Amino acid sequence: MTTLPDAPPADVVAPRSRRRPGRTLLGAGLIVAVLLAGLSVPYIIKDPYTMGLVLEMALLGLPALGIGFLARHLGLISLGHSAFFGAAAYSVGIAVNRWDLSLTAAVGFAVVVGTLVSLVMGVLVVRASGMGFLMLTLALSMALWQLALQTSFRPWTGAHDGLLINAGADASFLGMGPREIQDPGLFWAGVWVSLMGAALVLWLVGRSRFGVLLEGIRENEERMRFSGYGTFLPRLAAFTLTGVVASLGGALFAVNAGYISPDILGFTRAGDSLIAVLIGGPASLAGPLIGTGLFVWAQAHLNFGGNLHLFTGIALILVLVFLPGGLTGAVQRIARALRKGGSR
Repeated sequence: MTTLPDAPPADVVAPRSRRRPGRTLLGAGLIVAVLLAGLSVPYIIKDPYTMGLVLEMALLGLPALGIGFLARHLGLISLGHSAFFGAAAYSVGIAVNRWDLSLTAAVGFAVVVGTLVSLVMGVLVVRASGMGFLMLTLALSMALWQLALQTSFRPWTGAHDGLLINAGADASFLGMGPREIQDPGLFWAGVWVSLMGAALVLWLVGRSRFGVLLEGIRENEERMRFSGYGTFLPRLAAFTLTGVVASLGGALFAVNAGYISPDILGFTRAGDSLIAVLIGGPASLAGPLIGTGLFVWAQAHLNFGGNLHLFTGIALILVLVFLPGGLTGAVQRIARALRKGGSR
């Protein structure tokens, strides 16, 4: 039996000062402070339309967090997280419509289904890297989208018509009735807590020994194998963890919307999430959330004349050419330059 070393080789992943316990506690405290501050959003934003946009930003931020985590810690770019988001959303509708489960039980079931989908997909794709990984995740996601459109699955998925969730007038989720569930201001607290909880978990995992191992695999996978580390299971675990986060977003999205369109499994949704991550910057935890917020805002305010994709393309080109690390990456570079200038 091979005995593994206590830590990844120092020449592969050097320890960083930001992993010190004091810095970890400070960062965790910051996330908790943001969580508490975010709960006041419905009291600040009174307009239902604007609040609906903010809620959509938070829901779509969950799969974006997962995409950013994989890019940051493994250097893997995924176009498959829409599959987990969509599989969980459809699972809520199927569980409610076909099996009469409560909305709360349906959400739990949906997260399990989405997690299993990510696990199965991960087994098939995580051995690949670069363009191969990107295309495999896209191909499997498109296969699930095509499956949802099949007429033979119409009783389950609604095919091209989508799936209406018939929860009933007495349905409840976390103590909220149908009207409260569809009210973005009232539904916000559950979504925001879920988003910040997922962000905290991913942040702690990224700063743990497992996160160091992932970064070692990203930097030099062959060297890690030579040092006695298996790389398949860590990559699979990271991929599945991000699938759990995306599945949670899909389940909450379905409960709030009450309707599931096959478009949530399509290439456009997958591409939009990746674009949002690239614009915000995958190098930090906040980047995918900022990018998602900007993308949702652009959808609402720049979609006149059907030119949203034109503006999106221009924005993506500008970011990739002039801000290769995204918006948050640019802020980090400026902050580092200022610190160096101040230390002279």
